Amino acid sequence: MTARRVLLALGSLWELVRFFLVLSILALIVRPAGGEGISGVMPWLLLTGTGNLLVPVGGILLALFPRRYGSLIGLLRLGQGLAVFSIVILLVSGSLAAAANARLLVVGGRMITVAVVVPALLALDLAYLALVVFSREKDAP
Repeated sequence: MTARRVLLALGSLWELVRFFLVLSILALIVRPAGGEGISGVMPWLLLTGTGNLLVPVGGILLALFPRRYGSLIGLLRLGQGLAVFSIVILLVSGSLAAAANARLLVVGGRMITVAVVVPALLALDLAYLALVVFSREKDAP
């Protein structure tokens, strides 16, 4: 397995983790506003977000079987581009400001907030986007 295919598989696994991380962040942000608690919000978030699982599954298929699923590279580029675009729109629109100080985690006395996690998500998404955009067609015939 080439280094590019290993990176593609790792990026796909990151996208899978990202899916559940974004769902968890959304559930934490929406929970206080809904009043129903997380049990009323989570099924709707899963229902609307499951299309985002196509990118990690396609990436894993492409990493494992590049000859058979080489034509998926365009779909991966489009899907990852949309993921990056959605975070950029979130940052540019100012919508992040409402939940920027929402505490997600406390590690070693330090608070990790949404304002820290979302730019980190964007950085990792940009790295994976660069990988799939600059992946040559001969790597995924």
